[in-house]
Amino acid sequence: MDTDIPEDQIFVRWEKVPRDPLQVLLAGANETPRYRDVRQPVRRLLLAERSATGSATGITSSSVRIHPHQISAALRIIHDPVQRYLLADEVGMGKTIQAGMVMRQLLIDGAGRREIGVIVPDALVPQWKAELHTKFHLDDFPTADGSSPVRIVGHGDVGGWAALVNVDLLVIDEAHLLARTASPSASPYRELAAVAHRAPRILMLSATPFSRGVTTHLALLHLLDPQMFRWEDRDSFERLLESRHELAAAVFGLDEEPDADNPELLEIQFDQIRRQIPADEAVQAVMQRAMKVYGPAGTDPKHVDLEQLRRAVAAVRTHVSETYRLHHRVIRNRRHVVAMQTLDDEGLLTPFEFTGRLRPKVIRLEALEASAGAAAIATWVNRCAEAILDNEMDPVPFGPVLAVLLSRVGGPVTDLCNVLDFRINGRETPGSFSAIESEALVAAPVLEFETDLLDILRAQMPIDGLEALATAIAQRCQAPAKAIAFCGRGELAGDLVARIPVNQGVVNHVHAHVRSQTETEREQATAAWLKSGGVLVVDDSGEIGRNFQDADLAFHVRLPSNPNLLEQRIGRLDRYGHQRATTQFVVADDDHTGIPASWLKVLVRGFEIFSGSISAFHEAVEDLVGELWTVLLTEGLDEFVERAEPIREALKREKRRVNELDALESSYGSQIDGEAVASAIARYEEDSAGIEAAYRSLIEGNEGFRFVGRTNRDGSTTFERDYQNKPLLSERLLSRLLRVEGSRTGVFDRWTAGDRRLFRRGNPFMDGIELLLNLDDRGQAVAMWRLNPRWPLEPLPVFGFDFVVEAALDPIVSAMVGLGEVEPVARRRADTAFPPQYQQVWIPSDTSSPVLDPTFAEYLSQPLRKDKGDVNLNPDRIAALHTLLGGEANLAAVAEGCFSVARHHVEHISDVVEASRRAAEKVNGDADMLIAQSRARSRAAGFVMDSALLEAEIATSRAIATAVSSPVLRLSSVSCVVVSAQSWTDYV
Repeated sequence: MDTDIPEDQIFVRWEKVPRDPLQVLLAGANETPRYRDVRQPVRRLLLAERSATGSATGITSSSVRIHPHQISAALRIIHDPVQRYLLADEVGMGKTIQAGMVMRQLLIDGAGRREIGVIVPDALVPQWKAELHTKFHLDDFPTADGSSPVRIVGHGDVGGWAALVNVDLLVIDEAHLLARTASPSASPYRELAAVAHRAPRILMLSATPFSRGVTTHLALLHLLDPQMFRWEDRDSFERLLESRHELAAAVFGLDEEPDADNPELLEIQFDQIRRQIPADEAVQAVMQRAMKVYGPAGTDPKHVDLEQLRRAVAAVRTHVSETYRLHHRVIRNRRHVVAMQTLDDEGLLTPFEFTGRLRPKVIRLEALEASAGAAAIATWVNRCAEAILDNEMDPVPFGPVLAVLLSRVGGPVTDLCNVLDFRINGRETPGSFSAIESEALVAAPVLEFETDLLDILRAQMPIDGLEALATAIAQRCQAPAKAIAFCGRGELAGDLVARIPVNQGVVNHVHAHVRSQTETEREQATAAWLKSGGVLVVDDSGEIGRNFQDADLAFHVRLPSNPNLLEQRIGRLDRYGHQRATTQFVVADDDHTGIPASWLKVLVRGFEIFSGSISAFHEAVEDLVGELWTVLLTEGLDEFVERAEPIREALKREKRRVNELDALESSYGSQIDGEAVASAIARYEEDSAGIEAAYRSLIEGNEGFRFVGRTNRDGSTTFERDYQNKPLLSERLLSRLLRVEGSRTGVFDRWTAGDRRLFRRGNPFMDGIELLLNLDDRGQAVAMWRLNPRWPLEPLPVFGFDFVVEAALDPIVSAMVGLGEVEPVARRRADTAFPPQYQQVWIPSDTSSPVLDPTFAEYLSQPLRKDKGDVNLNPDRIAALHTLLGGEANLAAVAEGCFSVARHHVEHISDVVEASRRAAEKVNGDADMLIAQSRARSRAAGFVMDSALLEAEIATSRAIATAVSSPVLRLSSVSCVVVSAQSWTDYV
C-alpha cells in the first residue's frame, strides 16, 4: 500500500559536507544527542591531534618513537613545496626514520596516486624492505592497480634504475658512494643523474657528505640541484669551497661551553668571525646580545647565567650556519649536539641515546689450528718481502693480497686455504670473495712459495680451531644474553653455527645469518634472535645495514683488514638505543706480537675505532690503510706498529677538517620546531587509554559505526564489520573504512606499538573515520530538554555553538603557486603556525551575552542522561521548545541571533585574539630573520652559490603571517539545551 508523504517531511542524507549545522537544526533534522555524544569526543580528538602535529600525519602515524631532531628534519622537508634534500646526519641517528616519515607523508598526501623509488646498497635492500614495511606500513597506500607504491633497487642493479624515472619521490641511500666519479658521463653516475633529475622530489642519505675531493662534493650536490651546482662550474666551485674555509674555522673555534670568567676570549672568537663577514649586521646584533649576558664590567662570574650564555653563543653559531650554508636543503645533525639536548620538562619524550662502544677484550684461542693460520700469514709476509727485494717488484699490488689473507685468519684455516687456492688455481666457491677482493687477488702475480705454503697448510692442518672457537664463545654466553659472532666473508660462519653447543646450561639458541640463506630466512633468524636470545652467527651479510644494538656481547672472530669495514660492523652495535654498550671480544691466536695482534694494536691506538666512530673519515681511512699493508711488506712489523701514532694524528686533522665544514653545514638551529611538535605529540598521546575509549565508543557503539573489535594475540585490535548489526552508514560510505584492510589492525598506545600500526590520523582507517564525521550530519545538530528540579528560574533555552578556529589557507597557497601540489604543504605550514582550536560558546536565548560561568557551561555540555531526566527534543517533542520561544516561527530568528553573538564573542575573546597575535608575531619574526640572512648572503657572494635562495621562503612567511592574523571560524556543531525544573510535557 502506497503512502503519501508531504515533501517538506522528506529528508535525504547526502554525501557532502554539511555547510551549516545551524540550518540542520532549523530544518528539524536534528537527531538524538546520543549521536553527538559518541562523535563529538572523536571530533575534538582529531582536532587536538591536528593541532599537536601541525597536520604532519606521516610522522605521527609511523610506528616509531618520537625524537625532536628526527621530527625537525622531517618537518623541514614536508613543509617545503620543493622537496629536494640531502639528509646528512651522522651514523646511527635515524636517517632512514626521517626518510620513512617523509615517504609516508607523500603517500598520504596523494594516496593511490604516488610512487616512490629507492636506491640502496645491495646489502641493505632487505633492511629497507623490512623497515618500510614494519615501521611505516607503506603498503597501506597501493597504486591504482593495487601494487606496492615503493620499488627498492640495489646500487649494483644500474639497469634497474631506469624503471624509476617516473616516480614521484626518489630516495638514494649512501648517496656518496654513487657520487664518486671523475666526470658526469662516467657510469653509474650518468645513469643516476638521469633518474635523479627526472624526479620531482629527491631525498639523498649520506652520513659523510663532505668529500675530501672537490669533484665528489660537486657530484653529490649536482644530483640535488643541477641548476645551481653545474659541472661546468667546477673551478669556481673549488674556489668557493676554499673561500669558506676561514669562516668555517672561525665558527668552529666558538666554545660550545663558554667560560663565565673569560669574556675576553669569547670577544676574540667573535672578532674572528666578524673579520670574515663584516657586512652581516644581524650577526653583530646576536653577538652583542651574547656579550651582554656577562653583565657590566666587573660582574662576578658567579652571577653569570651559564645556560643563557650557552644559548646566546649557540644563537651566533645558528645564525652563521643557517645563513652561509652551502645549500639550504642540506640537513645535518651531529651526535654530540643531539646528545646535549635536554629533555622536556614533563618527561614525556624518549631520550635519544647511543649505545656507545667499549674497548674489546681479547680471547686467546688455545688451538693449534689458530696458531698455524697466524704462522702462515707471517711466512707469507716474510717470503713476499724477500721476493719483492730479490726480483725488484712493485710492492703495491701485494698489499691488498695481504689484506685479504689477514681477514681470513682466526680459528680454522679453511678460508685461508681458499684464498691461496684461488690465487694459485683460480678455484672459487661462489660468494667467497667480494669483487674488490677478487680483483686484488689476481692483480698481483703468484709467487713460487705460495703453492708450497698451501700444501703445508693442508698437509699439516690441525682440526681443533672450530671446536676451540665454538667453546670459547659458548663459555661467555650465559642465557638469556644476546650475543653476535662476526665471522666476515667465507665459510666460517656456516661451519660455526653447527658447532656451538646448545642447551648445555649456557647457550639456549644458535641462529644463522649467512649468504647462503634467502632474505626471508635471514629476517626470520634475526627476529628469533631478538625474541629468544642466544648466539647469532653472521658472515659479511650481517655487517651492513642491520641493527644489532640489542646485543649484549659481540665476538669479532676475525677482524676485517679495512677499518671502514670494521666501522660498518661496529656501527651495527653503536646505534640509537637505551641498552648499555655491547661488550666486545676479539678472538686472537696465542702470539702477542704477531701480525694479527699488531693489527689489533693499530686499530685500537691508531684508528681508535673502539673509542668512537670513524665513519665521517672514510676517505682518509681508505688512503691510510692502503699504504699500511705495503709498509708491512717493505719496512717490517715494527714500522707497521709505529704507524699507529701518525695515523692517529692524520685522523685528528681530518676530524678537524670535517668539524670545520660542519660548523657551516650542520643544522644547529632547526631543532626548535621539532622540539615543540615532539612535546605536543607526547602531551596529546599521554592519555592513550582515554583516546582509545573515545574512538571505540564511536567505532563499536550502537550510535556509532557498529563495528566489532577483535583482540589479537599480539595485543593489537582489529576492527571488523558486524554483519549481524547493520551500521548507520551507506555501503558507499562504509567502503571508506574498509578500503585498506591492514589499516584496521593496530594499537592506540605508541609506547607498546612496536612494529604494529598506530591508530592515528594518517592511518587510512582513521582518515576514513575523519572523513565520515565530516560528511555525517548526525550529532552536528541536537536539541534536548534537561530536567533539573533545583533550577530556580523559568525554563531557559541555551544555544551552544562549537567553532573550529584555523588559519586561512588561501594566502599561503597563493604564495606557493607554481611549486607543484602545494595545498597539503600549505595546510601543514598553517597548522604549525596557528594550531587549530575548538571554541565552544553557550548563549542563553533571553540575553545577548555568553555564558561565562565555567561550571554552568560544563553542565550544559554534559552528554544526554536519560536516568537524570534528559529528553531528546525529536519532531514529536520539539514543540516544547517552540512554545518557549513564542512559536515555531521565532526559532530561526532566536537561534541566528544567538549565533551572531557567539561568533562575535569568539572573534574578540582574548585567547583567540592573543593566539593570533602571538602566531603573527612569531612568523613575522622568522621572516625578519630570513630577510636578514638573505641580505647577508647577498653581501657574501664569495661564500654562497645563490644569494637569492631564501626569497621564496620569505614570501611564504609573509603569506603565513597574513593567514594567522585573520583566522577562519567554522561552525562545527550546534546544540540547544533547555534547562527546566518542569517536564517538557508541560509546554506542549
